[in-house]
Amino acid sequence: MQRILFVMILLLSTVCANVAATERPDSGKMLAKLTEELKLTGEQQAETEVVMGLFHDEMKLLHESEGSRRDKGKKMKAAAETRDSQMQQILDESQFEQYQNMVAEMREKMKQRRK
Repeated sequence: MQRILFVMILLLSTVCANVAATERPDSGKMLAKLTEELKLTGEQQAETEVVMGLFHDEMKLLHESEGSRRDKGKKMKAAAETRDSQMQQILDESQFEQYQNMVAEMREKMKQRRK
């Protein structure tokens, strides 16, 4: 009986870990998508890689940190605003407009997942 319970818990935790890993795009996949969609130059790609890497690392730390959801939410929003302002400096006007549309679509998809 205990063995069965242990195996079930192990399987459930493995499935949950796989689902969590597939739900959040990593910075490498995001960079590839941005490069393709926005037609980034080599210089823009390098700068974007730095910005997205820092943002990804900051989000990971915030997810793992202690604190209330409200505080984490405020910090995440501030990090996203910082990322967006840095992206605005990297991209030209049309690229930045397209970038904002991509971010809005991603937010909408995340809202739909939560429901």
